Amino acid sequence: MTFAQIILPLNLKGTFTYKVSEEFLSKIEIGMRVLVPFGGKKIYTGIVAEIHHNEPETFLPKDIHSLLDAEPIVPKLQLKFWNWLSEYYLCNIGEIYRFAFPSSLKLESETYLKRNPNKEIDWEVLDANETYLLQALEVKSLVSLSEIEAFIPKKEIVKTVKALIDEQLILIDEKIYEKYKAKEVAYLKIDENILGNLSEILQSLTKAKKQKDLFLTILEAQQTQNQPLRKSQFFENGVFNASHLRGLVEKNLVQEYYLQKDRIETYEGEIENLEKLSEIQEKALTEMNEGFREGKNVLLHGVTSSGKTHLYLEKIEETIANGKNVLFLLPEIALTKQIIQRLEKKYGKQLGFYHQKLTDFEKVEVWRKVKNNEIKILIGTRSSLFLPFQNLGLIIIDEEHDAAYKPREVKPFFNAKDAALVLANYYQAKAILGSATPSVESYYAAKNGKLKYVFLGERFGEVALPKYEIINFKEAQESKLSVGHFSQHLIDKISENLENKKQTIILHNRRGYANVVECESCGHVTYCSNCDVVMTYHKSTNELKCHYCGHKAQKSKICPKCQSTNLNTRGIGIEQIEEETQKIFKETQVERMDVDSMRKKFAYEKLYEKIESGEAEIVVGTQMISKGLDFDNIELVAIPKADSLLYVQDFRAEERAYQLITQVSGRAGRNSGKGKIYIQTYNPHHPLFELIKEENSTKIYEHFLKEREQFLYPPFVKLVLIELKHRKEEKLQRASQFLSSVLQKYLPLPCILGPEKAPIGKINLLYQYQILLKLPRGKKYQEYKDYVLKSLEEFEEITAYKSIKIDTFVDF
Repeated sequence: MTFAQIILPLNLKGTFTYKVSEEFLSKIEIGMRVLVPFGGKKIYTGIVAEIHHNEPETFLPKDIHSLLDAEPIVPKLQLKFWNWLSEYYLCNIGEIYRFAFPSSLKLESETYLKRNPNKEIDWEVLDANETYLLQALEVKSLVSLSEIEAFIPKKEIVKTVKALIDEQLILIDEKIYEKYKAKEVAYLKIDENILGNLSEILQSLTKAKKQKDLFLTILEAQQTQNQPLRKSQFFENGVFNASHLRGLVEKNLVQEYYLQKDRIETYEGEIENLEKLSEIQEKALTEMNEGFREGKNVLLHGVTSSGKTHLYLEKIEETIANGKNVLFLLPEIALTKQIIQRLEKKYGKQLGFYHQKLTDFEKVEVWRKVKNNEIKILIGTRSSLFLPFQNLGLIIIDEEHDAAYKPREVKPFFNAKDAALVLANYYQAKAILGSATPSVESYYAAKNGKLKYVFLGERFGEVALPKYEIINFKEAQESKLSVGHFSQHLIDKISENLENKKQTIILHNRRGYANVVECESCGHVTYCSNCDVVMTYHKSTNELKCHYCGHKAQKSKICPKCQSTNLNTRGIGIEQIEEETQKIFKETQVERMDVDSMRKKFAYEKLYEKIESGEAEIVVGTQMISKGLDFDNIELVAIPKADSLLYVQDFRAEERAYQLITQVSGRAGRNSGKGKIYIQTYNPHHPLFELIKEENSTKIYEHFLKEREQFLYPPFVKLVLIELKHRKEEKLQRASQFLSSVLQKYLPLPCILGPEKAPIGKINLLYQYQILLKLPRGKKYQEYKDYVLKSLEEFEEITAYKSIKIDTFVDF
C-alpha cells in the first residue's frame, strides 16, 4: 500500500498521512496539490510532501479524494526551503504553506460532486440522506458541499458522500472550483465582408445618428490602428454609451469578441543600454566576482548614491546572459518605482513583480509565469521567496538592513534576508546583500569572512558626500534663539536653501500631532480601551488614535474625569512639526509624508510628482521619507528632534538611529555634492552624533560591536523571544512562570531572562508577557533550540494552558 504525507494550510504541527488509491498511483508526485478530507466534513487543498509505504499503526488513514495538478506545482527545492524555515524558526509548515500560496491556488474549502453515469442506482438500498443527494444530482449536474448542507445534516455529510463514492454512484468533479480565471478583455471589429455595402449601411443608420457616428469611429480606428480595438476606448470620452453599441451588434454591423489578457501590464516601450561603470565601480565589481569565485556571497556596502544599483544591473545582465533568472528583493514595494523604471527600459517584458498589494488573481498570474520560466527578473518583497523558481541564478537583497524584512506582525515570523541566503544556497545561486548602512550582524559576518565585504566609499560621478552639522538646541533655547522646535540657526539655513530654489527634507519619526492630551487640572490622560497605551492626538482629523489596534475616539473638549476645560498636548508628532514649519516659512509649499497622509490611492505618486516638479519646497516626513526618493534638487536635510531616535527601549536603537540619519542624509545633494545635514539635539556630545559627524563607518560599527559584546547581544549571541498572550492577566502570569520553570530544566539559568510584562502590557484586549532567551552561537545553538521546542511541547500538554497564545520569534 502507498501513503502520502500531505501539508495542509493549517497552523498544526507536521504533515498528515493519507492513503493513495490505485487510480492515483501512477500520477501522484511530490509537489502536487491534492484534495483531502480533514476533521469532519472539511476538505482542504494539500501539498504532497512525501510518498512512502509505511502504514500507520495507530490510525486508519483516509483516502486522497482527488489530484488537482497534472504535474508538481511546488519544486522540490521549495519544499526543502519550507522545511528549513519550519525547523529553524520553530513554526509549523502549514503556516508557511498558507503564507506562500496565493489563496486562489488553495481553492475553496468546498468541493463539487457529480453523478457517475456508468452506474445503475438501486434506490431501495439507499438511506434517506443518500437518496436526497442523488435526487439533487438528477436535477443539477454539479453540487457543492456547502449546497448539500441545505438538505443533509452537517454531521452526516462526509459519511453520506463517502458511502456513495465507495459504491461508485458519485464522482468528485475533476474541475474543482478554482477561484482564478484568466482575465478577458472585450474587443470590437467590423467584418471586412460587409464593407462592400457601406453606402447602404450608412443609409440604414440615418435615423440612428449616434449609432452611425460610432460605426464610422470604429471603422476609422480599424483602418488606422494595427492592433485589436478595445471596447473601452470608444466609451472613454463619454460621447457614446453601451446602448449605441448594442444597436450595432444586434444589426450584425459590429462584432464583439474577447481575448485573454495578463492581469499585469507589461512594459512596451524602448529598451536602453547601461552607462559605463566608473573606475571605483569596476574595482568593486572585480572584488564581487572574486567573492563569488571563492564560493562566498557578497555584502556590498556602498554610501548613498554610490551606484549600487548600477552594479546590480551589471550582475543581472551577466546572470541573464548565462540563461539564469534573478530575484531582486526589496523591503517594501514603495521603493520599486524608480528601480522598475530603470529595469523596464533594459529588459521590457522579461520583468515581473510580486508583492502583497497585488490582487490574488495578479499573484496567480505571476506564479504561472515564474513556473513557466517566462519571467527573467522578478522584483518583489519577502513573499516572492516562495515562488516556484525554475533556474534561479542570482538573489539581490537591497537595503538589507531594513526591519521590514522581518515584521513581527505577520505570521510566520522569519527574516527574509537570512532566508534568501539559504534559498540561494539550495539553488546554487549567488546572493548580494546591498546597503549604505548594513546591519551590525551582516557587517560582523563579512568581517569574519563569511561574506565577501565590498566597500563603495564614493558617490557616483565623484559627487561629494553631504556635510553634517550638530546644533546644540539646549544652548539655542537658553540664548532665546529658537522658535518652537527649530533653532534660529536651523531656520536661517532652511531659508537660505529656499532662496537658492532648493528643496528641504525635515525628518521627525513620530506619527500624529502630540503623544498625549493631558488635563492640567487633574493629570488625566486617555488610554486605549483595548491596549495599555496612551492614545495619540491627530489634529488633522481631531481624533485620538491607538497606533497598535487602530481604535479611534473624538478629542473631548472637557476632561472626562474632572470636567475641566484646561486640556493641553504633550510630546511632538509629525503634524505639529508640519504646522510649525508652515508658520515659520509662510510663503512656502510644505508637504507631509507619513503613513496617515499616504493612505489615499495614488497619494505617494502625487507627492512624488510634486517633489519632482519642485512644487513641494519642504517635505516633512517620518522614516518613509528616507527611502526611495532620488531627486536632484534636495540639498538640505534637517532633524529637529534627533534625541527621540535614540531613547527607545531596544538594544538596536542606536543602530537604527544611525541607519535612519544616514539614509535620509543620502537624499541631499545627490547631483550637486553640496548636501547639508543639520542634526539638532540636546546632547551634542553623544558618541553616536560625534561618530556620524566624523563620517567613519568603520569606527561606528566598532562602537556598536564593542557594546553588543559587552552586554551579550547579537551578533555575539542568538536571541529567541517567546511571547505569551491571554485575556486574563493572572492566568497569563502563572503560565509564563510555569514555562520559565520548564525552560530552566533544560537551559542554563543565565540564558533565560524573564518572564516579564511586555513593554506594552496589553494590545487588543490581550495581556502580554515575554521570556527572552540568549543562546550561544555555534554547535550548541541547535541543541539548545531543540530544548526550547521540547519545553514548548511540555507546556502545551497542560490542559489549563491550552487557551494561552504563544508566539516564538527566532533571531529576534
